[in-house]
Amino acid sequence: MKPKVREILRVKHLSKTFGRVPACSAVSFSLRQGEVLGIVGESGSGKSTLLRCLAGRIEPDDGNVLIASDDHVVDLWEMDEASREQFLPTTISLIHQNPRDGLRIDISAGGNIAEPLMAAGSRHYGSLRATALEWLEKVDIEGRRIDDLPEIFSGGMQQRLQIARGLATHPRLVLMDEPTGGLDVSVQAKLLDLLRSLVRELGIALIVVTHDIGVARLLADRLMVMQCGRVIEQGLTDQVLDDPHHPYTQLLVSSILQV
Repeated sequence: MKPKVREILRVKHLSKTFGRVPACSAVSFSLRQGEVLGIVGESGSGKSTLLRCLAGRIEPDDGNVLIASDDHVVDLWEMDEASREQFLPTTISLIHQNPRDGLRIDISAGGNIAEPLMAAGSRHYGSLRATALEWLEKVDIEGRRIDDLPEIFSGGMQQRLQIARGLATHPRLVLMDEPTGGLDVSVQAKLLDLLRSLVRELGIALIVVTHDIGVARLLADRLMVMQCGRVIEQGLTDQVLDDPHHPYTQLLVSSILQV
């Protein structure tokens, strides 16, 4: 008998406005364990604002962000600030486009992985170092680099280290903002293979914001297309990309829009 797949995230009518500009307008969707959702759209479509509302970085004006906890469901923005700050580090991980925004450049690679584990309660040095070595191996970084500073790593290695740091606490939900931006094609392919294997291995739910339709096709199970803060089309990735219904999606797929 197959284990039941849990719903990890449900977003209901989430809206956020900056001044008179609607960044997100009544966005609703759900995401299950082991599933990858791609969010695409041109610059200014609202996809990054949505991601930051889900990550607890920006409070929405309206709507609900419901996340599965151990035995119940919590509403992220109904929690008080102290409870939310305690809840977020072990439940949601945000992976930045620029890895330097998600790493401590002044501490070692091992220290970067150990730091969130310590924040979650781990204190034993030997156990922390062993976990750091395990995660370096998972993201294809040689264990001998454990004491090296991230600043001497390549861009691709920095991104893989950021992923290790973000996933070491086994969050339920991982949010990625343009994770392959600035990487060459061969490095992108290795990173996408890594992400697919980690999603399967850990059973996490993953949201990837990207302007790259190719990345979305390779990585996402489902696709959500945003324009001017609204979701204009969503469905299985292959269905949306091979038979787009909305004129804007058709333009994205045909690369007429420069996204």
